[in-house]
Amino acid sequence: MEREMTDRRTDPSLQDLNPGLLLGAALMLAVGGVLGLAGIALGGAAVIAASRRWYHRADLPPSQLAKLKWEQAKAAAGAGAGAWRDTEETRHAAR
Repeated sequence: MEREMTDRRTDPSLQDLNPGLLLGAALMLAVGGVLGLAGIALGGAAVIAASRRWYHRADLPPSQLAKLKWEQAKAAAGAGAGAWRDTEETRHAAR
């Protein structure tokens, strides 16, 4: 049994797309992008404002502030190492 050939197309076409849905999706993506950029800008402004307040509260030039933080870090590392050593000696004394 042979079938007749028809002119009906079976391949996908751009005419199959719903233009209203595409427009809605594009609009939502644009609004989401704008809101995302606004959020990034607000977050950045908050971080910059906080760092400025911290810098003015420190009342030290950046070089001295860096030196102070380095000394604090060394002191904290030394205290941690000492506490580790003391704990090892008291809990795990040589037999």
